[in-house]
Amino acid sequence: MAVRRLARDSRDLLTAGPFLALKAAVFGLFVAVPFVYTFVLTFQRGSLLSGLRWNGLGNYRTVLTDTLFRDSLLNTLVFMAITIPVTVLVSMAVGLLLASGLPGIRVHRALIYLPSLLSVVATGLIWKVMIDPEQGPLDLLLDKLFGLRVPWLTDGGVAIVFLSLITVWCSCGFYSLIFMAGFNNIPQDLLEAGRIDGASTWQLLVHIRIPLVRSVAQVVLVLVTISAVQVFDLVFVMTHGGPGTETYTAMWYVYQNAFNGGSVAYAATMSIVLLLVTMIIAAVFLARTESGGEAGD
Repeated sequence: MAVRRLARDSRDLLTAGPFLALKAAVFGLFVAVPFVYTFVLTFQRGSLLSGLRWNGLGNYRTVLTDTLFRDSLLNTLVFMAITIPVTVLVSMAVGLLLASGLPGIRVHRALIYLPSLLSVVATGLIWKVMIDPEQGPLDLLLDKLFGLRVPWLTDGGVAIVFLSLITVWCSCGFYSLIFMAGFNNIPQDLLEAGRIDGASTWQLLVHIRIPLVRSVAQVVLVLVTISAVQVFDLVFVMTHGGPGTETYTAMWYVYQNAFNGGSVAYAATMSIVLLLVTMIIAAVFLARTESGGEAGD
């Protein structure tokens, strides 16, 4: 019997082997090899054109004392502190509404998802037109109604908040549909049992709906975190890191070093450090949500 099972497993492995080999080759070519090469670059100095030389841990020591990288990382953390909770909460609320069977629900889904179909470059250009100080409709409306002239992109703090809100606006539709699918997956028997026991709509939401979409929220949380850490496109289109360096994010600083006269090796080092920061933040978020779920159970 064991011999037959071993023979069957061997045949299955031989059948699946070519397909697995193709996937392994694609993964190695586009993920594993670039990652290993990036890691090796962190121990080098110089440029790809003039040649690279061994530098040991010099790049890592430089990262620890680089004030501009520290400021860029701080700007990224501020961006994350705004984007992550607002995106998750708004997406969950919108997803709950989409799962509640509103009239014309298909139209609402299409309208909410529409911003997610736009490229980040198109989104940035649209909002730059909206806040144009001379003829931007949003700027003119605030000026006429409240007499406000908001320094959308000329003040670093305001610009970071504004970029965060634009990110929420253009990504909320996608995550809302994920939450909608999670809410629609909840067995109706549980909700009916709660109503029979006299639970209010709020109690059903807090004690049944939200706990049962916790795994969905974890997935969204990780996706939003990765996206927030990698923010680059909006900065490139709207501020170019300005005014001065006040909207420098970590990825923008990496780009500046890699392609605008800096060091590719140093850019690779910052990328590895940023990867570690992302992994730590994502692990903390997941640990807290899992511990919250256990406490709720």
